[in-house]
Amino acid sequence: MRRNMRQELKQSMDAISFSPQAKAAMVRRLSAQGKEQTMYQKKHSSRKLLMIALAAALVVATLTGAAAFTRWSRMAESQYSPSQQVKEQAEKSGLSVVLEDKAGQTQKPQQTESGEVLSVTDQGITVTAVQSLVDNVGGEITFRIEGFDFPQDQYPEAWPRPTVTVGGDEHFDSSGTGWFFDGTTRNEKGEWVYAETGEPVEFDETGTVIYKPVAKDGSLEYIFNFDFMDTSGAWLGKEIVVKFTGFGVQSLGRAEEAGVMETLVEGNWELRWTLEGADLDADSITITPNAEIGDSGVVLMEATIGQKTLETAFQLGTYWDGWKTLEPFPQGPVAIRMKDGTEIQCATTKEDYRDFDDLICRVTSYMYDGIVDLSQVESIKFRSGWEQDAPVYTYVPIS
Repeated sequence: MRRNMRQELKQSMDAISFSPQAKAAMVRRLSAQGKEQTMYQKKHSSRKLLMIALAAALVVATLTGAAAFTRWSRMAESQYSPSQQVKEQAEKSGLSVVLEDKAGQTQKPQQTESGEVLSVTDQGITVTAVQSLVDNVGGEITFRIEGFDFPQDQYPEAWPRPTVTVGGDEHFDSSGTGWFFDGTTRNEKGEWVYAETGEPVEFDETGTVIYKPVAKDGSLEYIFNFDFMDTSGAWLGKEIVVKFTGFGVQSLGRAEEAGVMETLVEGNWELRWTLEGADLDADSITITPNAEIGDSGVVLMEATIGQKTLETAFQLGTYWDGWKTLEPFPQGPVAIRMKDGTEIQCATTKEDYRDFDDLICRVTSYMYDGIVDLSQVESIKFRSGWEQDAPVYTYVPIS
């Protein structure tokens, strides 16, 4: 794929912004440097000073511009491959909050000026809140773990599981889970590769995948994923508290050993900040197509497409009880198709009935391999049946 370096550089430069404090500091440094010069030196070296100042500004701008492309979490960068435009949209809507940026606004390493605790060190291990991707339906939060050493033939675990509350309530979510990023992803061809090198994943002599959760800098990333119990947005703007009490490993390899948890380090890493997120009602596309999915008799009444969440409502002809046993809805959505022909895959996270009497079934799905550019959506892809043991799909356009 050819890259337009001029355009990328322009986007990078456009993304650069300095806080008032940073601007004032640069002015003070340049002013102080100027005052130290004699009148003679000023006369003969003003051009040189200007060039030095421009060069320094360019270095800062270059580094800041580079950060605009790379400051998302390692997991988000490799799993979602977001363009600069998608990043800017996600941050503008509130979907993405780069928590490290908030921590960087103060000289205190542990606590921000507003009292938020975004990084804690205990037992030689530092836990830092890196990024959140959240809307009023749910989301994910990524933490960086530094200083935790473990046997390389085992897999890292936050064990016991961290406790999480929002607004002081531990029952804020209908489901929640956490895991360490395993260092793998899919490339443009759909091949399973290592995120940092692009090389195909390897297997050991037992056929077990050799994961690479440790980054080149020695850090790990832990992801907490959740769905809100109340999807009205009531949880946004409240304080979230995440408390880690231990780190350990789980065994890999033979079936009788795999999955056994063991705590290696105990401690107290408690982080807290105000949970922010996007309003799905404000940053989304809603359609009411009343379109039948294939010839199933199931009709798509409404769909709301967000940057990470898809909500759909179906009119059924007969009662479907698979939601009770967490079966996938037979005609559920599987992807968002973009105008360039690419597809962002989604997975169902919740199924229930909006109205039992009228047989209106609701399905909530989460984009797991991308973030949607709402300006580029073409259609929604649904399962509509099977033909010769192969799935058949129906595409419902958004317009």
